[in-house]
Amino acid sequence: MSDEVLAAHWKRWLLVAVALLVVFWVLWQTRGALLPFLVGAIIAYLLAPAVDFLQRILPQQGRLARVARPIAIILAYIVALAILTVAGFYLVPPLIDQTVEFVRALPSYWDDVQRESNALMRLYEDSVPENIRRQIEANLGALGQQVGTAARTAMMITFGAVTTVIGFAAGLALLPLWLFYVLKDQERGLEWFYGLWPESWRPDVRAIVGMVDDVMSAYVRGQLFLGVVIGVVTGIAMWLIGIPQSLVLGVLAGFFELIPVLGPWIAFVVAALVTLATEPGRILFVGIAFLAIQQLENTFLVPKIQGDAVRVHPAMIMILLVVGGSLWGVLGMIFIVPLTAVLRDIFVYLYHRTGKV
Repeated sequence: MSDEVLAAHWKRWLLVAVALLVVFWVLWQTRGALLPFLVGAIIAYLLAPAVDFLQRILPQQGRLARVARPIAIILAYIVALAILTVAGFYLVPPLIDQTVEFVRALPSYWDDVQRESNALMRLYEDSVPENIRRQIEANLGALGQQVGTAARTAMMITFGAVTTVIGFAAGLALLPLWLFYVLKDQERGLEWFYGLWPESWRPDVRAIVGMVDDVMSAYVRGQLFLGVVIGVVTGIAMWLIGIPQSLVLGVLAGFFELIPVLGPWIAFVVAALVTLATEPGRILFVGIAFLAIQQLENTFLVPKIQGDAVRVHPAMIMILLVVGGSLWGVLGMIFIVPLTAVLRDIFVYLYHRTGKV
């Protein structure tokens, strides 16, 4: 390779690197406003199989072939809107009522929790030797400082996010139309992206995009399915036990399920605090219920859903959650695991691919 060709080659890659850095910088600076489009990408993953199915069963002859996919997207919109309307009609009013009641009762809940905590503290002081108590309290003090720092950081992020409300609202308003074009021109967009690369690279680019799509689609659909199942089961269990705001606790359990490993524990802590404040005599039943739900999840659901999607050991997931949370907050905790799985698969592919050159 001549010096001129080599120089042109490096200039091209330098231009690509600068362009990527600019794009990532713009995305990071506008991340709050772009949040609706992240939600839209998740919705696209959920709707894409339904749209593909509807397109296959629609007539494909003549002019209908050109409009089959737009019609399939509109039908998927209608079905999704109908499901959301029915679910909203039955779930939203009681959910709002229970949420309002939960917020109003928070001060009394806190007083009740403090009273129960004081009783437990007296039992702790009477039962645990003083030297052991000092060591435990020193460790808890260090943990408390870390929690306080994290809380202050979260508040700063929250106040800073207020400035992105206008952009967020605009993105939310454009989301249905944006999602329509994403679903409609999915294949065309991929072909355009592949066309940006040299022809000799395109098979590798297609393989990498396929790996990313396989991991992300399986993970997103799997986590949302887990969230729905665990949320419904938790809500029913809390209702059967007789815990107030069972619907709110079920929704929270489903949401926290998006955070691998730690999410169920957060949901249990919230449910335990509500139980201690309202029905302390039933705390044992709540603990047994959450233990049974976790056994159901870890034995039957997680190995199939998360195992097929990411294949990451739980110990490594815990480390990744700390890293993702420190870098990008809650969103980092949600997406750090599939992102790591994607990077791992790409590295393995490129490692073996370059070994064949």
